[in-house]
Amino acid sequence: MPRPATDLRRLILDTALDIIEAEGMKALTQPKIARRANLRQSHLTYYFPRKADLYIALLEASHDRASRHAQPSSVEDMLAGLMFDRERMRFFLSIILEVGDDPELQAVLRAHASGLADHVAPYYGRCPGDAAVIAFVDELRGIGIRLLLSPADVGFTRDLVTTTAEAHGLSPRK
Repeated sequence: MPRPATDLRRLILDTALDIIEAEGMKALTQPKIARRANLRQSHLTYYFPRKADLYIALLEASHDRASRHAQPSSVEDMLAGLMFDRERMRFFLSIILEVGDDPELQAVLRAHASGLADHVAPYYGRCPGDAAVIAFVDELRGIGIRLLLSPADVGFTRDLVTTTAEAHGLSPRK
């Protein structure tokens, strides 16, 4: 009996995430995904016609997987995990590069990026779209990129998230 389309799509995304987690972004190829998922490569191109389409779907799938596997103890821990994990930042930057100048995919990526700021805004007693929260999240992304240029043993923690939030006039709502 054939699997439903949603199951095949989920299988492709889960397999791709497994590859990324085990081997990094550079190891992600359509033939490898198809082989590991025991599917024809045409399934991948059916669900994800462009590599960028796959990457955008993987962005959301990676957040879903992270939320299923571990609940951070605080918003600061969640942000530190998103922004200061080297592989997650490489993954995010790879998606930005793949999206390139495609306006449709840029809009999806922008919505995803602003969604994070909107998600954490209430924690700081702010409304979605708050400029200070957006600047705070953008600065954390910049710090995450800077981490990629640092020695491997240098890590940033939730304390840096707290300090950066305070610099933007943000403090957790009590």
